[in-house]
Order: sequence, then C-alpha cells, then structure tokens
Amino acid sequence: MRTMLKTGFGIKEIPSPVGTELCGYGYYLERVCDASLDPLHVRCVALASGETKSLVFSADLICLSEELHQQIRCSVSDKLGYSGREVMILCTHTHTGPATSNLEGCGVVNEDYNSRIPAVFLAAAEQAVADLALAEELEECCQPIEPVGFNRNFQNGPHDAVVRGLRIRRAGRPPVAIISYPCHPVILGASRQSSADFPGAVCRIGEENGMKTILLNGCCGDINPLRRLASGDDPRKLLEDSGRKIFDGFMQGLQSSDDMELKNAEFNTVLPLKAMGKDEVDAIAKQGGNERVAEIWRKSMLANPRGEADDIMVRCVRIGAMIFCSLPFETFTAVGDMVRQAYPGRNIAVLGCADHTRSYLPVITSEWQPSYPVVIAPMLYGYPIMASDAVESIGRQIASGIRSLINNP
Repeated sequence: MRTMLKTGFGIKEIPSPVGTELCGYGYYLERVCDASLDPLHVRCVALASGETKSLVFSADLICLSEELHQQIRCSVSDKLGYSGREVMILCTHTHTGPATSNLEGCGVVNEDYNSRIPAVFLAAAEQAVADLALAEELEECCQPIEPVGFNRNFQNGPHDAVVRGLRIRRAGRPPVAIISYPCHPVILGASRQSSADFPGAVCRIGEENGMKTILLNGCCGDINPLRRLASGDDPRKLLEDSGRKIFDGFMQGLQSSDDMELKNAEFNTVLPLKAMGKDEVDAIAKQGGNERVAEIWRKSMLANPRGEADDIMVRCVRIGAMIFCSLPFETFTAVGDMVRQAYPGRNIAVLGCADHTRSYLPVITSEWQPSYPVVIAPMLYGYPIMASDAVESIGRQIASGIRSLINNP
C-alpha cells in the first residue's frame, strides 16, 4: 500500500533589524544595520504520514543562542505538540542578519529584538500545519553544478558542489521545493544592509517559478562563495546570479521517485575534545586572533572546564529516499562526505548551523596547528578546542545513527 504523505509550507517575515548590530566579521565592528536590501524570513515545511510527523525550519539568521533555541522548541511543543525528534531547526547562516547568538566580538545581541523571534517561528509552523495537503508526486535531486563556492581552508580542498533536494507536488496547492547547497552566505561582505544573501535569492526564484521554496544550508564551514561584492557591483544581481545557478541545477536534476516514506530520528553523538589543563588553556589563548576575545575565552575555559567530550544531538528526517541530517556546527565538507561514503548511492544532505550552533566542526591536520576554524572560531563561540579526530569520530557516529532510517523494519 502506497504511503500517504502530506506536506505543508509556512513563511513569516522576521522583523527588520535596522538599528541592531549585524553578526559576523569581528572584531567589535559596531556594524549597526542601517537599511534592508531584502527581507529576512523563517520558512517551515510540515510533513505528515500516518502517525509520523515532522517540522523543518530554515531561518535567515546566522545562528541561534541556546536560549532562543529552547524557547522555539518549547513553543512548538506546547502549542502544536511536536516532540524533539520531530523538529529540525536550521539557520541559513547569513552574515547580514541580526546578532542572535553571543558570538564574542561579532555583534552585540539586542535582547528585545531576540524576544520577538520565537513567535515568528511558531507562526510559520502554524501556517505550515494548516497548509498540509496530500502529496501527489515526489521528485528527488542530486545534481552536480558548476561550483558557487570554493574550499577556503585548503587549496583545491573538497567542496560538495551538488544541489540536493526534493520537489513535492501537492493536490490543489503549489508544490514545495526543499533545496540544499553548502556555502557561506557572505556574498555581500561586511555590509550594513540586512539581507538573506544567496539563500534568500534561491527561495525568491523558486517562488517566481510557482514553488514554495526553502533553502537548507549544507556543510558550509569551509566553503566561501567564488563571487563576492566588489566596488561597482550590483548586490541584487550578484545574489540573483548565485541563486539562479543553484536553482537551475535543482530543476535540471529532478527525477521522479516512487518512495514517499517519512521517518525521523534523533540520536546522541559524543564529540571528542582536546584535553586542556590550565597551562594548555593559557598557551592556546595566546594564539587567538584578538586579545580581548582570547582573554574572555581563557577565563571561561578555566572557570568551566568541559572535560574531554561533549554530547551532541543529531536530528534527521527521511523524506522518500532522501535523508537530511542536522548538526549544531559550522560543519566542514568532510563530515558530509564521510556519511555519504558509508552509503554509496544514497542521497544524503548533511546540514549545519542547526539548533544552538556550538562552533566550527573542522578537519584538523595530523599535526595540530592553530588556525581560524580550529582555535579562533571556538573563542568567538566560547567553545572548547576539539580533538584532532573530531570530524572522523562524528562522521562515523552519524553513519551508524542513520541506519534506522535506511533499513526498513
């Protein structure tokens, strides 16, 4: 008997951040937003099949604080009855959005502004649930494209230049497009105009083509856009060009699928951390990119030792044959590559900047070396330094954890 899948879509605009600090490009720039280039949104896809249900959010924000993340989850649970494993919360990671998490030196959080954000998530979810309609056809995409980005950490390093996603055609409603591509949304640089960057452009183009569209950013931690705003450039055209390339790849790669199964899962993983006594903390702090940030990090690490591991929740949803896995990190390409290598032929999108984003999840060379993703970024996030095998360990654990989504009972 064919599975009866229902899909709904919701979208709500995030309040204008004009007058608040934008996030990214530290240190202590006081980059107050003075105008809006394009609106920021929270988008939500609701999915239901029998007793199984899921919500997938994508917000045009850099990341969420732990407080915001928990407020959103509690609101969705209390008002709509969704459990933790049924809710995937993602940010596109735009660097031209408001400071919504305490990244030291990268923008001061406006608590009054932040207090209005959970209501936007809830409203988008309510709209998506009310919009649920029967899926008539599911089309899957796994399409290589001419890259929009490049590996900024390793010359000729890996970049998953593949557009992944789904288009779900619905009875009596516009189709829903779920598109994933990994790249840092920093095309506009340290602009003082708020913008959703290229994820917003992808969604606008999808809407213009009659589809309710959501963009889920992938393993973007080590990927920057090839084209960035320079003097004389039209910022809207620059965003449009990148968005068009991703959307066109999505449309080109769509293939019909008979699988409409819906499953979700959550499982704990253990992230290995670098052992750090006082001497080690003091030595690493001296390698920071900014003395003020490094000193704040040093005091925090000494006051709250984190041990040699951290528990990390991974949330996943399988829609048809495709699997989406979310991690609360700016995740390097290698994590997604490892997971897909464990299941050749499977279309698996590993997504970053989920829940409360902790830090980067970087590849660390065999000889531990200080660098931005390894040392400086954790200082901004207030997070410990990871062990050299962190990526390999998490990759193996995710590959094992998603087995239940792949193997039918």
